Amino acid sequence: MALAPSNSRINPASTGLGLKLTSSFNSNKTGTKLPSRGGQHSFALSLQRVIGTTTSSPNGFDCLAASRTFVLIAGSAAILAFVDENDNVSQRFFRARPSAAPMNPYNSSYAPTTPTRGPDSRSRTAASLKDGGLGAFCSGSPHRDSADSPSQRTWTARERIKAATCVSLSPDGKFLATGYNPRVLIFSTAWDAPSDIPLSILSEHTFGIRCIAFSPDSNFCASVGHMNDGFLYIWAINAGNGSARLCLSNKCTSYVRGIAWMGNSLITVGTRHVKVWRVEALSTTPSKPRFHVDGLPVGTPASPAPKILSGRNCLLGPLVEATFTCVASLSVDKAIVCSERGDVCLLDDSGKTQRLSRVADVGFSVHCMAIDGEGDSANAWFGGKHGIARAIALSELTRPKTPPELPVSGANSPLIYQGETPKRIVAMGCVGARLITVDSDHCITIAGITTTNGMITLSPGARELPAHRDAVNGVRSLCHPNEVQSDFFTWSAGGSVLLWSLDGQCKASLTVDLEQQSDNDNETCNELVVVRAPPAGEYFVSGDKYGVLRVTNSNSRECTVETRAHGAEITDICIVDRRDTTTLIASCGRDRVAQLFRKVEDRLEHIQTFDDHVGSITQLLFLESGKKLLSCSSDRTIVIRELVSREAVGAVLVAYVPSRTLTLRVTPVSMAQPPGQTDTLVVSTIDRQIQQFDLSTGRSIQAFRASDQEGNESVVMDALVLWGNPVASHQLTLLAGVAPTDKSIRLYAYETSSLLTREYGHTEGVTGVALIEANSKSPSDPAKATLVSTGMDGTIMIWDVSPRSHSLFESVASVELSHNSSPAKELTAVKAPIRRILSKSELAEFFKVPNVESRTPIVPRAVNRSPPRMRRKTSRYTLASQPSIAAPPIPSNRQHPTPLLADSLGYRGSGERSLTPPSPNSARPRRPSFGSRSRTKSAGNVTEFGSLNMTTEQVCRTLRAYRKKLSTSTDTIPTENARDLETELALTAKAVSERTRRHQASSETTVGDLLDQYSDKLAQMIDERVAMSVAKQTRSDGPAEVNGGKQERPPDVDLVGEG
Repeated sequence: MALAPSNSRINPASTGLGLKLTSSFNSNKTGTKLPSRGGQHSFALSLQRVIGTTTSSPNGFDCLAASRTFVLIAGSAAILAFVDENDNVSQRFFRARPSAAPMNPYNSSYAPTTPTRGPDSRSRTAASLKDGGLGAFCSGSPHRDSADSPSQRTWTARERIKAATCVSLSPDGKFLATGYNPRVLIFSTAWDAPSDIPLSILSEHTFGIRCIAFSPDSNFCASVGHMNDGFLYIWAINAGNGSARLCLSNKCTSYVRGIAWMGNSLITVGTRHVKVWRVEALSTTPSKPRFHVDGLPVGTPASPAPKILSGRNCLLGPLVEATFTCVASLSVDKAIVCSERGDVCLLDDSGKTQRLSRVADVGFSVHCMAIDGEGDSANAWFGGKHGIARAIALSELTRPKTPPELPVSGANSPLIYQGETPKRIVAMGCVGARLITVDSDHCITIAGITTTNGMITLSPGARELPAHRDAVNGVRSLCHPNEVQSDFFTWSAGGSVLLWSLDGQCKASLTVDLEQQSDNDNETCNELVVVRAPPAGEYFVSGDKYGVLRVTNSNSRECTVETRAHGAEITDICIVDRRDTTTLIASCGRDRVAQLFRKVEDRLEHIQTFDDHVGSITQLLFLESGKKLLSCSSDRTIVIRELVSREAVGAVLVAYVPSRTLTLRVTPVSMAQPPGQTDTLVVSTIDRQIQQFDLSTGRSIQAFRASDQEGNESVVMDALVLWGNPVASHQLTLLAGVAPTDKSIRLYAYETSSLLTREYGHTEGVTGVALIEANSKSPSDPAKATLVSTGMDGTIMIWDVSPRSHSLFESVASVELSHNSSPAKELTAVKAPIRRILSKSELAEFFKVPNVESRTPIVPRAVNRSPPRMRRKTSRYTLASQPSIAAPPIPSNRQHPTPLLADSLGYRGSGERSLTPPSPNSARPRRPSFGSRSRTKSAGNVTEFGSLNMTTEQVCRTLRAYRKKLSTSTDTIPTENARDLETELALTAKAVSERTRRHQASSETTVGDLLDQYSDKLAQMIDERVAMSVAKQTRSDGPAEVNGGKQERPPDVDLVGEG
């Protein structure tokens, strides 16, 4: 691979690589940076520590007894560990970024002799150097482009560093080889060498690497591809700079399980396969390449074509149907080969005869083996299923048997069981007087080797490196100070909860007992899904797949509360400690309901059940110290609930009522709230976007697509976490999350919505991330963040989030060793889930008394509201029969007439039409449409052009647009303009409030005066009507007649009259 540095003025001889440093491809834009949404911010994620391992075969483990070191794989990283005399373990971590460029360029032996000189290859190579942190390191230039990260190109599936499958240490301890899919990376183990920049990258394999091993003299390295690849390559390694050259190759048609060097020969074992390959004496110094004037290699190949590797199969005899699992070399002509049936075979290559004979039977299936010691005191250790290990002296296996005897049964060495729940031992190695084993639960055990009464055994008190034994389902941060001085905690599917510090030490552990339903074989296995804790970690609230909610005390490690809260898997739990010392716990599940509890000492009070959603609820979120409760669901809605409370006899009752529902176009995945912004919500959706909502209005403020810098690849973001200091305006707010689409960890700038960096570390799905503030050395230092990620592969990775260029090598971490204990619990998963849905009458009780909260809750809207009643429209014929009203003169500014005049005159158009009387055809009343708004309004509600009402509406619209622009724009406002704006807004607010008070006072006075005048006028009219009626009756009838001594009663007086 040719290097393409970015400075063309440096002498080629000064680089030390024989390259001439040229500018970018476009000569007209030399030194121009690529545009980036991230601005000048440059962040990087550097791997600091890895907890756990993904080793699943002997190929993923190797050790050097002389230097007391061993290496194993963890996700996409390799862990190099050193064991001291006191069994303390120090670790280093090696991992190459996907865009990392090797220090030694390598040209494929099967590639064209003339390299491609197009712009794409040169620009991508330069970007690889920048992304890998080699801008000034390899070129010798002190300049480093600040816009180099996160990446300037899109990584293809082949270029990404995927899962590490095998590792090997060179016998001299100088090199570490790791096999990835599909490349081989060779690192330098020197303390001053970078752990993220490989010496060489070998890309001849196509489908990944199965096995890798160094020769005894460290001059050669052998690699075997997967079954679909099937090639066996022998590489010549330069002991000076670690460069590699392919010298021998051949096709291996059998399924290979393991390889080992026996002198200058290579042994491969597998399914019905044992073969010895002869490696000829070859030069390990690659030829020095020559370069063009522009720095590219000349047309001659960098290395000669590889020769054919010759080999011969061994005669298996009665073992023809055996599957051989592992092989270990004893000398230059002897090796031990083991099978799955427990056969131990000796391969004797004296005189190149390749004799394979069965010498022992350990009594169990062998998966791995190790050699302890040298000479006559050496022993062979064998590990297999059920955690069984057994040691046999090599003298018994290699001594000549004349005549042939039965194989050694191993009765003199006892069976040793590793752990309380023994699993299959997948890898083992001997370091000093210690036996290191890795089982199928990814548990690393260190045990001392002793001899008791002539029998080889392990000393009691074997120690384990702290790690989860199964998939890690999540991580959450803790606040300081807390009782165990831990920074975060993680939980696994098996029920273990571990508390960690940022230096990788396990401070405490507890176990949540999970109930398994054994009555039905079709039932899924129960798992611990979610765990939450208060900031200080006094207790832990957990939920499993069966819907059981548990509260565990962190001091006593005992479960204090256990209840069936949901009928299906619990998806999320949130906790809030209110100011009135009330602790609220909310949980949600796949049964489409959410539960609300109040924690009182060591018990939970069930308060309320929410059934607002029609789909499974994925996340809950408390805001403003519990004043709001948000829930998002797969039904594409986010429900916002307000807290209401009322005083009862001796207690204060609380509940949540829905106040607003945000309906999205797609399903929400995760949500978080920015620090210091109480009315903003960040939501990631299934359409690969991240949106910001204003909770006060329910509107979307901003949205951007979660993609890379080029925009070619977008992902769905999950497990959103925001970190930042709301007080420090100069500090950038970080938005972190995981992308299940490509198993990457991504970091965005919240203010600019730009991708800062992305990294790949976990080989399976990433389950969660947490941003933790690292402890600064001095109070004046700016706050730094540390990112912790967990994965389904059982590993925990700790990343350093740094805006500056970090060091090329990582520090050493001391790891504490501990055990876990699990108490027994009774079955609760078979109980019915609890429910408490508040009725409308119960909710109405919260609004009958004054609310305890400072703010008045919002009354929820009715879901099924009946349509508004339509106003009856008066016919024009009826209006025409009434007394006509003189129309006022039409102004010259073409303003609209009042709606009353428009209806009475048949006017329905704009002001440009003439006021002609309606025709008989148009005077027919039209039936109003359903849901349409009535056009008849009072004259007082008309907003005329240029009036105060219209001006008020225009000002409101302008202020809303200005406020939206303030939230989205990045421009700065001058101090004088901001001061003038504040003054004008204050004066305007004061004037509006004064006018409102005057208007209210004048309105009340006017109404009172009108009522008095109306009552006086009505009384006067009644008196006049009575007087007129009496006078009229007197004039028409004359004196009243007397009939039978009684005077006739005058007729009733019409008080109302005809008028």
